[in-house]
Amino acid sequence: MTNTLSDQMTPKQRMACFLQGQEVDRPPCAPLILNHAARVSGVKISEYNQDGRTMGAAHVAAFKEYGHDFIFIFSTTSTLAEAMGTKLFFPDDDAPWVEEPVVRQPADLAKVRTVDPQRDGRLPVYLEATRLCCDRIGEDVFVGCVFSGPFTTAAALRGTENFVKETYKNPELVHKLLTLALDNALIFVDAILAAGGIPVLVEPVASGSLISPVMFKKFALPYLKPIVEKIQQANLPCILHICGKTTKVVELMADTGANALSLDVIDLAEAKEKVGDRVCLIGNVNPAKTMLKGGPRDVAREARACLARAGDNPAGFILSSGCEVPINTRPANIHAMIDAARSYRPQAGL
Repeated sequence: MTNTLSDQMTPKQRMACFLQGQEVDRPPCAPLILNHAARVSGVKISEYNQDGRTMGAAHVAAFKEYGHDFIFIFSTTSTLAEAMGTKLFFPDDDAPWVEEPVVRQPADLAKVRTVDPQRDGRLPVYLEATRLCCDRIGEDVFVGCVFSGPFTTAAALRGTENFVKETYKNPELVHKLLTLALDNALIFVDAILAAGGIPVLVEPVASGSLISPVMFKKFALPYLKPIVEKIQQANLPCILHICGKTTKVVELMADTGANALSLDVIDLAEAKEKVGDRVCLIGNVNPAKTMLKGGPRDVAREARACLARAGDNPAGFILSSGCEVPINTRPANIHAMIDAARSYRPQAGL
């Protein structure tokens, strides 16, 4: 681990104290290191995505390199839909994407299967990676396993364009898809908990970039709440991440009851004003412009700006990237973000 500044707590100690409202040595920093972990361990994304030991070992290597405060086991937002019947395309060295939705016609609802997380699709890959990380580095850091919420999973079952159109044209079908997605998400949450991981909920298709607040309230919110409640019933915090523009839906995101909101395109000061007394905020150094295309100084500058805007958030703040750290981000940029948290001094506004 190449640190230019020192820590007084392990990531697990820091996050545990932070979540309990106790004093910590510095603000937590948890960039969304997902497929980038494969670059750290020197394997292709296709290998990382399809073998649990390879995926887990990649995150162990990334943690040893960066020392970030939370592990995010992840490959693609369509993994749960894949286990339910949707076919994905796997490029040689990039993240997979939907090739053929399982529900091509409304009658295809009957083809959607109830998942067995130990057998179906690549859910076993996620679980094996989670168990490996818990075994190897679980004493030092909390291990999260990322899965998609019902709205995103339903979109991958039907095809995103058709699904979004049908929120207006065929809401009955949409609710049926959402119910199937919710039921399977709850099954997977149980499997993540049994593997020793913390379920992390992402709902990118419910972004304010794609749907209105009215549609979010009607089709996303009611199906997110049961998942949030289930995670919290296990005495764990629920993190909810939504990509894209979130200004118009941030209050609805907080209405889910989630403990922390991972935010992408939003002014953190505005988010703090709207929901900062209700929920911890996570974010939001620009992934493409700054993390991928910028240099360490650019990352440090933007990270300090995020801390200045939200470091005093009443319900807490975790420095992170706005969305997934791009696969080819240079390691020096990730170190720069974490060092910005190490050097932060609230009283100086730095």
